[in-house]
Amino acid sequence: MNSRTTITQKWIVSSIACAALLGVALLAQDNPAPTPPANMDLTGIPAPRGIYYRAAGEWVVLSSTVLMPFDKGRSVALEILNVGSDHAAAQMPGPHSGVQIGNDARPTFYLHGISPADVYLVRAVSKADYRELRMPISGHFGEWAHFRAKDVTDVEIQAVNGDVVAIKPRADLKPGEYALASVFEPRERWIRLGFDFGIY
Repeated sequence: MNSRTTITQKWIVSSIACAALLGVALLAQDNPAPTPPANMDLTGIPAPRGIYYRAAGEWVVLSSTVLMPFDKGRSVALEILNVGSDHAAAQMPGPHSGVQIGNDARPTFYLHGISPADVYLVRAVSKADYRELRMPISGHFGEWAHFRAKDVTDVEIQAVNGDVVAIKPRADLKPGEYALASVFEPRERWIRLGFDFGIY
């Protein structure tokens, strides 16, 4: 390999490296890091991973429940094999959430350390001693139970700062019981965590 070939190769590699750096710089310029909106004060937000609501200057943590979509009266084997029913139900303990929100039909919640991907805002049905989320069943093993469309409310998601994301309903919520449902394990999407609250 002669010196002229070596110089040409070095020039090509240098040009590619400069083009890549220029592309990264332009991308960073077009997509600056998110800064907290002026009306979203994160002062004092708790450190643990979770979903929080700010009320009267205080941070309120939403409790979580593992949402396992099983139908009462059937064994786990029949549940997994999808035998004998076209729907399942996940339950949250108690007829009402410990977090009840009044005078705010479109509350803003803050996801701290929780990805907003595949987060659903779902309405629950209150029973005597629990709340129920009904789920139609599909034949797909990894995601065989899903929320009913009529129970799901569209949400707006906004990056706030670092690993904190704000999420709020696009429309006013009617009085009742709700959960922000997040995928617990990406490979088993039918198992979710439900962070519950109520609107009155």
